[in-house]
Formats: sequence, C-alpha cells, structure tokens
Amino acid sequence: MFGTGTWREKMTPTLIELWIGITFWCLVFAAAGVWFCKDKPAYLIGTAFGYLAALGLSFYMAQSVRLLVGDLDAGLGDKRIRSSSMIRLLIAGVVIAVACIVPVMNPIGTFLGIFSTKPAAYSNPLIHGITKKLFPYFKDKDYPPEENPEGTETEGETSAVEDGEIKEEAETGEEIPSPCEQAEGSTERGAE
Repeated sequence: MFGTGTWREKMTPTLIELWIGITFWCLVFAAAGVWFCKDKPAYLIGTAFGYLAALGLSFYMAQSVRLLVGDLDAGLGDKRIRSSSMIRLLIAGVVIAVACIVPVMNPIGTFLGIFSTKPAAYSNPLIHGITKKLFPYFKDKDYPPEENPEGTETEGETSAVEDGEIKEEAETGEEIPSPCEQAEGSTERGAE
C-alpha cells in the first residue's frame, strides 16, 4: 500500500518532529491526568495505548500524504484523502472502544493519547526550530523528490521574477506576458 522501501526510508524529518511533539504532549497529558484520576495505573496504561495509536496513525497519515502529493489526478486524490481520513478515524474509534472494554485501561487517557496529535501538529514549527538548532545535520528531504531541483532549468524555458511578477521566456527567447499583462493588453486594444 505504501510502496517499496523500509520504514526508515519512509521517515521524514517532519514526521519525526511530529512524533517528538506527540511524545511531549502525551507526557503533559499523563502528568496532568495523574493528579485527577483515582485509578492512576489505568489512566497511564490508557494514555500509553493512545500514544502508540497516535504514533501509528501519524505514520499512516504521513505515508498517505506522501503518496497523494505525487498524484496529479485531483478527483482521485480527493477520494483517496477522504478514504484515508475515514480509515484513521475508524482506527481511532476502534482503539477507544477497546479501551472502554478492557478494564485495565482508562478511555479518557486513551483519548488524550490519541488527541496529542493535534497540539503536536500546532507546536510543530516550534519543535522544528528547536531540532534545527540542536541537530543542524537534520536536513529536510523532499517527498516526492523534485524532478527539477533548484538551479537547473528545463530545456527551452526559464523563469525570473521581475517587480513581483514571474516572467517566462519561450524557446525562442520571447517574453511571455503574465495573465495580468494579457488582460491589460486586451483592454487597451478594446479601447482603441
């Protein structure tokens, strides 16, 4: 389903940073919840179960997005992203249902463990800044890899930015007008 390669090859720096955030927020939820729960071990087990589910669901989400980014068919991509979201929601529901059935787990802790994905996603820019300072060798990978990396130009076509507008040159070297310039040209011709 997710293509070939080992799971380490599928790990992106963004996913690792998301996992760091999930870990942080699960620890915050676990520490805060222990003060209010009567059955502390059940709450911690439930939070740990939700934490593991959050890690798995975020990995599934990252792989789904990685596959959909390369998909150029908008209609098919929209259907795939919706089905991927529904599958993640169904898995989260099953995990919470299992926590409700098993007496050793607290379902509130499980929910907070799964929910830790949300604040982790919102705190990702902060985590990215911290990891960038702590681990300067931690480089971003491109998913999918760029077919035309920066600094190279496709044959017969160049682009440059002039006065905030992108100007393109055709194979003949002529400047192709921007859509705004084309609209202005058509109104000027109509006024004559």
